[in-house]
Amino acid sequence: MIEAFVYPVSAVMKFWHWLLADIFTVSPDTAWVISIFLLVVTVRGFLVPFNWSIFKSSRMMLMMRPEQARLEEQYGESLDVDDIEAHEKALKKLNKEYGYNPVTGCIPPLVQIPFILGLYRLLLWMSVPENGRTGSNIGLLTPDDIAGFLQASFLGVPLPAYVSMSSEQFAALGTTSSEVRAVAIPMLISAIAFTTFNTFVSQLRSRVHLDWDAHMSVKVYHLMWWMLFIIPIMLGIVGMTGLIPIALLMYWFLGNLWTLIQTIILWWALSVRYPLEDQHIEHIETTRGTVTEPSASRRRRFLVALTRPWTLPRVRRENKHEKKTEKLERKEKKAHKKTVAKQKREVQSAKRKAEWQRRREERAAAKSSNPAAEPTASDEPDPSPSPTEPHPE
Repeated sequence: MIEAFVYPVSAVMKFWHWLLADIFTVSPDTAWVISIFLLVVTVRGFLVPFNWSIFKSSRMMLMMRPEQARLEEQYGESLDVDDIEAHEKALKKLNKEYGYNPVTGCIPPLVQIPFILGLYRLLLWMSVPENGRTGSNIGLLTPDDIAGFLQASFLGVPLPAYVSMSSEQFAALGTTSSEVRAVAIPMLISAIAFTTFNTFVSQLRSRVHLDWDAHMSVKVYHLMWWMLFIIPIMLGIVGMTGLIPIALLMYWFLGNLWTLIQTIILWWALSVRYPLEDQHIEHIETTRGTVTEPSASRRRRFLVALTRPWTLPRVRRENKHEKKTEKLERKEKKAHKKTVAKQKREVQSAKRKAEWQRRREERAAAKSSNPAAEPTASDEPDPSPSPTEPHPE
């Protein structure tokens, strides 16, 4: 499946290299390096509208939440058929008013992922001599194109070179470990810095757009703060010990730089175009407080207890009991919501069945009150022989 997306990505790279090398007479080595940059810009630029859809969808969800909460408060617990229908109509009207469609937040990632994987896979296959694809095409790139790419260099270091290569491999590429490290390590550090800062900016954005009533989303949000410390370590280990050539480091660097700039620009554009009003800010602070304040209170009690160690066992028991109570309340609330939703579905199903039964009875009554007319002469079969039947002698 991923190989299919290597073809359009390789076509883009082949086009840029042809344009630079054959039309603008740029040296082949430089043309391959610039092609990597233009390839990332082209593919990621093509995906900008899909990213805009994702960002806009989350913004619309945020702006609708105060009104959704009011509708839930008005109709949420009611099992009256009219109230259930009024609730559904009000939600549909609200979605239409804000131009929100739940599908718009699901489709863009499905479109983006294959292209990004295709971009990564293309550069990996091209830049790693051990990929086992030597002598064959990679997408639309011929073996001659691949051979030219493998001979290209960036800042005097071959594009296929990577830090963890053996001395024999360095010698085969005509370079040394120190030369590769002098280029690879700064690029790796920059890529890690941009990746970490991307995560940090995404967390700030999530803090504004997060649905604090969704317990699982909140847990993922808190987990991602810990990932800020884990991601740099993992990427550093992979970059220094894994099979990550210079070409892929360039992709990491450019891709994360693009993501950072894109996130900041799209977030700023949406904030200007769809500014939050007082009701939105109040709703965010209220829902966030219901989650963060109990946790903050427990942390404060624990820190105070550290100054008085003899109170630690009691504070731990209190915090544990409080967390257990909150968990039980969330479980009961979730079960109650499921029960109410099931009851609403049953009420709606009963109404639909009653409506179908009423229509069947009306059709049966109409049929009994209007019996079929007696057949007329025009309805009787034509005594003349059909064209396919032989005429009598």
